[in-house]
Order: sequence, then structure tokens, then C-alpha cells
Amino acid sequence: MSAGARALPFLASVGASLGACASGDAGSGLSGLLITLDTTNPSALSCYGAPAGLTPNMDRLAREGVLYENARATAPVTAPSHASMLTGLYPLRHSVRMNASMVLPESALTLAECARAKGLETAAVVATVVLKREFGLGQGFERYDEPEGGPSSDPEAVVSRSCIEVTERALAWLDERDSTRPFFLWVHYFDPHGPYRPPDKFTQAAGGDAYLGEVAWVDKQLGRLLERLEQDGLLAETLVVLTADHGEGLGRHGEKTHGTMGFDSTLRVPLVVRYPDGWSAGERFADRVSLVDLYPTFGSALGLDVHADVDGLDLWRRRVPEDRGLYFESYFGTIAYGWSQLAGWIDRDGKYVHTSVPEFYAADDPDEERDLLREGSADVSSKLDAIAALCARRRHEQPGLGGPDADLQAQIEKLGYAGAGTEHFSLPEPLEASDRDSPHAHGEDYALFLRADSLLVRGRPDDALPLLLEVVAGDPRNHTARHLYGQCLMRVGRITDAIEELERAIELREGLWVAPHLDIALCWEALGRNDEAIESYERALAHGGGPAGAKERWAELLRKEGRAEEAARVEAE
Repeated sequence: MSAGARALPFLASVGASLGACASGDAGSGLSGLLITLDTTNPSALSCYGAPAGLTPNMDRLAREGVLYENARATAPVTAPSHASMLTGLYPLRHSVRMNASMVLPESALTLAECARAKGLETAAVVATVVLKREFGLGQGFERYDEPEGGPSSDPEAVVSRSCIEVTERALAWLDERDSTRPFFLWVHYFDPHGPYRPPDKFTQAAGGDAYLGEVAWVDKQLGRLLERLEQDGLLAETLVVLTADHGEGLGRHGEKTHGTMGFDSTLRVPLVVRYPDGWSAGERFADRVSLVDLYPTFGSALGLDVHADVDGLDLWRRRVPEDRGLYFESYFGTIAYGWSQLAGWIDRDGKYVHTSVPEFYAADDPDEERDLLREGSADVSSKLDAIAALCARRRHEQPGLGGPDADLQAQIEKLGYAGAGTEHFSLPEPLEASDRDSPHAHGEDYALFLRADSLLVRGRPDDALPLLLEVVAGDPRNHTARHLYGQCLMRVGRITDAIEELERAIELREGLWVAPHLDIALCWEALGRNDEAIESYERALAHGGGPAGAKERWAELLRKEGRAEEAARVEAE
């Protein structure tokens, strides 16, 4: 499907969208609690096969609720995945395809907006900068409790909250809330995201596995939250849903982290639904479900007037059809590294992964080791038709963020989302032809890139340089790798070579990209060529954005060159 064949955007105004869920009654009288675990594989929970006793509180929810064995994220990326939970739409339709560079449109009707319209009290406690209110997920929440603060003295640390602080803030809200009203509360735990640094006792309890130790630490704090709800008599009248935004690769299929690939190692997530009255308690369903199902499920449970035109199915006291199919995608590699788009369809036959080199894995190949398309023994026409049908449905238009501020972008890139703040880009349709490399072709290059990025952050450019040289040799069209290589060359004093690499990065990326233009300006300054530096600042900042100090530096250079009138105009703008 060509870019020109894209579906029409939603035409409803923000007011009309909000009006769709307005009502005078107070819903079902039940409350809702959504617990999202960042970067958590199902296999990290004891109820899904982790060592016994590691996650007793999550196991309790599974014993008292329904455990879904076949749940998938809509994308292996935090913001798009959470947007799908809160809207019931696949990323293709709610338009958030990447962290930091996209914002959930106001036209999207969120669970919190519908809950608030019904008189429920709404609150969220989130643990990472990726979910800050400015990215649009705070719509409808009366209280949106997010991390604050600037960069840490630890070069690899990010602004986030530990599970202890998240729980404390959630408990504080429960103390302060209006006890006469039901509520919808979203609590997000970040800790299983790398780097894995739980307290030693949790790592020891996990047999030395720090990742499992992080999940065990979260479980301990989750127990405190559940205990409070039970003490206050709220657990008996609250639908509790426990899930994750995506999983973690941990080296499977060559992916150490998450975001770029389309394997179940990062798409499969835990999902436990605990009904207030114990419906189907202790059962394990193999139903094919998706995180988009949470929106209509909470809608039914809480008696909300949610939007009908969604992609999710209502799981409230019902099973899903056996022939159901699920969409997923990742545009992380497209935006950040210049690879082809990745989209796919999962049904009872198996999983189709559409990239520039399509793949298909049969349902009886859960580890996805045998690509039947490579062998020429798969018919994926029905999967292509299903994706094409989804592409034809109405979508929200991306309003665009214009790039987060420099400090916030730096924090997000420390999470491994390099290139997240690139300011202007157009995205191919899921089935659009691409001459770019498949994300699955660059697992080794990506691992090297992450190692080099970590070394550079820790002030070791000499060690990072050969790794980046190997990355750009193996993936020469990777604009972000070129950019990092240019920055590395700057650090080791190879300024002329750095300019060449940075210009190549800009050429590969196309469109406005502030960061490398600023780096080139610094290079020209280092060479004492202020006129060229001024031109680079102008190219970088002509459309606004950029670090707070960049405009001041530009103006300072103009004054140094006797161009005071231009400097004053820059400062005034």
C-alpha cells in the first residue's frame, strides 16, 4: 500500500470525542486498577514458569484471576504499547509509533477520560520519563504523578522511580482520594528495564539473575499495594489487571534489549485479570489476546461509554474467537536506524513478520526458529489482507511534538532509544515496499552499537571508536550509528573526519535533524572557523528547538564576528 493510500484521519473534534463518553450515571460502581510492568517477560513470573516463590504477589493475582498464556504487546516499545492499552487502538491508528518523538493526539478517547466522565476518580503513577504527561498519556487523569528532576551524576542513569517510590506515591493517593467515588488507577513499575540493579537480596533470591531480581523487587512492592486495597475493603470491588508493555530479549534472536525486532521474545507479555467476584479464578486461558483488549474490558467492567471503533475485544467474562488475529509493529528501527518498517499479523496459523525480507513462523514453532517463507512453504496472503484491512480503517493524526527538550531527550536516549527525538520524519505504510534492510538483519550490529554507546557515555571514546567503525561498515545506511561515530571522532580530536561523518548522517536521515548540525557547529568552532559554525547553528535552529544553550552560543559567535544586530535578532526570536 502506498503512502498516498492512507486512511482518512478521525474527523471528530476533541469536544465530540469527550462527549462520546459523557453520562450522568456513575458506571458500574466497580473500580479499576491497571498495573503495568516495564520490560517484563512472562517467564519472569513464577506463575508463568520462573522459579517458585519469586513473585508471590503476582502469583496470588493469577490464583485469584485469569492468566492469559498467549497475550501480545502491540509494539515492543513503551509509549506506543501503553497508548494501545489506554485507547484500544493499534499504534497504526492511535499514531504513537515511537518514544519521545510522538504524542497521543487529543482526539484519542482514553480510558481515563471515559472513567472521569462517569464520575470515577482517576490517577496515574508512572515511573519513567518516557511516559511524561507531555507525550499525551495523561489525558483524563485528575492526577498524573510523573518523575521530575534533571540528569544524574551517574552517566548511565535515567530519571525514573524505583518500585518503592511508585508504591509510596500510589498509597499516598489512596489515602487522599475521595472514598465515596470509585476510581481508575494506573500504576507503572519501571524497574525490570535495564540496567538491572535491584537490591542484592532480590538478586540472590533469583539465583544471581539481576533481571529476575528486579521483577522480584517489584513483586514485593506490589504486595504492599494489594495489601492496602484489601485492608480498605477495595480489592473486593476492583477489577485488577496486571500486564507488561513488552518483554526483554535477553539475547534471544540476538536481541539483548527490545524495540527493534518482531519476535515473541519481546512481544509476548504476561496478562492476569482478577475479577472482583472471582470469575474463573485460577484458570489459564490460551486465548489469543492483545493489550488493545484492556480498553473495552475496563469499559465493560466499570460501566464506561468507551469508543466503539477500537481494535480490542472485550474480555469481561468472555472468551475470544479461535480465529482471531492480532496486529503488531515496530517503527523504532525505521526511525532510529533507517531500517525497513516492521509489522505483522498473528493468528492460529502462526506469525507473519512483514519487513523488506518477510518471515513466517508456524504456531507449532513457539521459539520462531524456522522461517517457512525462506523455505517457500507458507501462504501468507490472508495475513497481508488482514494488515491491509487494518490500514484502511480510520486513524488519528499525529500532531507531532517537535522534539522533547534536550535534557529529556538525553534521558530517553539513555534508555536505549537512540534517535528517539529526531524531529521530522515521514513513515512508510506497514505494507509499503522498502529497499531498506530488515531490522532482523542487524542484530549483531545493533548489539555492537549499544556497547559503543555505553562506552561513549562512560567517557571511553577510544574504546567505542573501533566498535562504531565496525557498525557503520556492516550497516552503512544507519544514520544514528553515523551520528554517534561522528560524535566519537569529535571526542578523540579527529574534527575534520567528524564533520564528514556528521554530514553523511544528515544526508542519510533526510529532513531536519538538529543534533548533528549542532555537533558540526561545535566542530567548526574547534577549528576556529566561526563563519561555518554560524551557518551550522542557523541550519540547526532555524525552526526552533535544540538545547537551551545553543541559541546563546550562536548569538555569542555572531557578536564575536561583529554581527551584533543579527545576534540581537537571534536572542529576540
